[in-house]
Amino acid sequence: MAAGSAARSGGWLVLAPHPDDETLGAGGLIAGLCAARADVTVAFLTDGSGSHVGAPNWSPARIARVRAAEAGAALRTLGLDRPAVELGWSDASPFTPDSPEFERTVRRLVALCRRRRIRQVVASWQGDPHCDHEAAAWLAEVVARRLRTRPLFYAVWGWTVKDLDRRLSGVRVHALPATRWRGVQRVALEKHRTQLGGRITGAEQHFVLPRPMRRLVDATHTLLLELRDAA
Repeated sequence: MAAGSAARSGGWLVLAPHPDDETLGAGGLIAGLCAARADVTVAFLTDGSGSHVGAPNWSPARIARVRAAEAGAALRTLGLDRPAVELGWSDASPFTPDSPEFERTVRRLVALCRRRRIRQVVASWQGDPHCDHEAAAWLAEVVARRLRTRPLFYAVWGWTVKDLDRRLSGVRVHALPATRWRGVQRVALEKHRTQLGGRITGAEQHFVLPRPMRRLVDATHTLLLELRDAA
């Protein structure tokens, strides 16, 4: 898969569970599509406000504001000048597919895709061991089904699971060259300062993005996963 042909396939929706996942899992895709002048929309499922619980002088609202600003800076670095869509789910408390809130989000995204003529939906992979990542995958599947297209997925934490080979059985992998965008992705990741340590201190539940995860932006290809049994 090349960025040029991907851009010609129509508009793209990149659904990220939290601010920073867009860079870690799909930074090369976003940069390549933007360079090819594709119509790209990024949507965040949550505001990521639960990343540093109990940090002095850092309320969830303040964390959310700062992380949104960081995400905006990262997206501009990747070449996207359109503001991200905020879906407003609570961090680490996703709605279930049978809930009215889930259905409302599906309808909102379907309407957005139709309005912007988006044909390709990309989201975090259901094999990522995090509830918000799994929820984003469920959303992408339902939205894509209603648009009569097939969703694609990017992995973030999924690359660390022990049974990765088993989980990838039956999955088709599309490789998008990303060597050209490695430097851009590194700079974009640096915009997410709250996740890299030092900016928020003293939290009861302190989070720093592990180095193996940071190295995702150095990959030579962005790997997009297609489930063979997708609707």
